[in-house]
Amino acid sequence: MITKIYSTSFIFALLFQFCLTKLPPSIVPCHRDNPELEKCIIDAVENLRPLLATGDLGEGYQSPPLEPLYLDNIELGRGRQFEAVFSEMMVKGGSNFIINKLSANATNLSFDLVLTLPRLDFTGKYFMKLNVLLINIQGRGNMRGFCENAKALVKIRGVRVPMPDGLEYVRFTRLPLKINIDVFKLHLDNLFNGDRVLGEVGNTIINDNQDLYLQEIIPGLERGLSKKFLDIANMMMANTTFDEMFPL
Repeated sequence: MITKIYSTSFIFALLFQFCLTKLPPSIVPCHRDNPELEKCIIDAVENLRPLLATGDLGEGYQSPPLEPLYLDNIELGRGRQFEAVFSEMMVKGGSNFIINKLSANATNLSFDLVLTLPRLDFTGKYFMKLNVLLINIQGRGNMRGFCENAKALVKIRGVRVPMPDGLEYVRFTRLPLKINIDVFKLHLDNLFNGDRVLGEVGNTIINDNQDLYLQEIIPGLERGLSKKFLDIANMMMANTTFDEMFPL
């Protein structure tokens, strides 16, 4: 679930380096005709990793910080079988991402990334109604959890938009996401109105049957976060030309 969030956050932090008309000294731009463009981007990100964690790129330039990452409300569910709202979420561990594969085409504004996040820890608030094994589990309160070995496939597609001034601006049109999580554990306080015994039973059932509710959670997150980060990307690119993004 959280994988997608961090993978997209990383991508926008990565793309941010190409969006500035004057780059801070911490960033070395990658030219569009570089025969090793992917390696150039990966090397630039590795050099920036400590700065991406805080979002402070130097000389007043900022990017979305990865440590911690604060998330807006996430509403999930399908009918009476599953309903959940996660809010006030704080996630740690995103700066430890591993770039498994990157395919970049600057001319076509096409970027494909495969990322691994070894571990993410998160806290927040929740509201949940879940029917698992004919048992109705519900509650509202604090939550905490983690996921391990999370993998994300992220695709970004854009177009070059010509303007009357002769310049070409960048607009992103699609940002589909696919997520896979090996381990996902939750602990929800105040299940069954705070009944301690039933609460522990409910948490055990939830974590022993994670495939059942992850099938509900992941598709909703993929759709919702895809739209959210596509909007953010285009907001960041609003005043950026193609030549500024990928210089010759």
